[in-house]
Amino acid sequence: MQAIQVEQLLGCYGTEIYRYCRRLTGFGPDGEDLYQQTFLRMLELDLTADESRSPRALLYSVATGVWRNESRKRSRRAAIARPVELDGDDPPPLAGGEEPEAAALAAAETKALTAAVERLPDKYRAAVLLAYGAELPLEEVARIENLPKGTVKSRLHKARLLLKKEMEASGYGRQEL
Repeated sequence: MQAIQVEQLLGCYGTEIYRYCRRLTGFGPDGEDLYQQTFLRMLELDLTADESRSPRALLYSVATGVWRNESRKRSRRAAIARPVELDGDDPPPLAGGEEPEAAALAAAETKALTAAVERLPDKYRAAVLLAYGAELPLEEVARIENLPKGTVKSRLHKARLLLKKEMEASGYGRQEL
């Protein structure tokens, strides 16, 4: 792909892909690396612009593929030597305009849900982030993940059940009488 085309994609979808990369990797500096690797990979690919296919879906697909490769590489390295995490980033703050108490409760719930999504197995986390985080239709998620649509639906259902179970165990979602 030519640099001009990649620059146009960066202008149109850069922020969205950046957010996806950060969420996929857990809000750390790995997200920024994944973002850069995604667009470098786009430069390396010998593709032509095809208007019938969504360039947005292509970017998500490339980012997911690079992430999977890096995850595999990291797990092989972890088998040899255990990694040590020195510092973690906090999720971005919520926008204001609410009552302080409601904002604090919403922030706590969002943080708990984000942490729960990060703890999902990789195959469920990718589907959740694409379907709900990026708000892609199931057909595009299936194409990005290179899976049948039914498998994506199944993974989303299983992920929702796992998230519900974890959130309820943490005290969220229960009706207090």
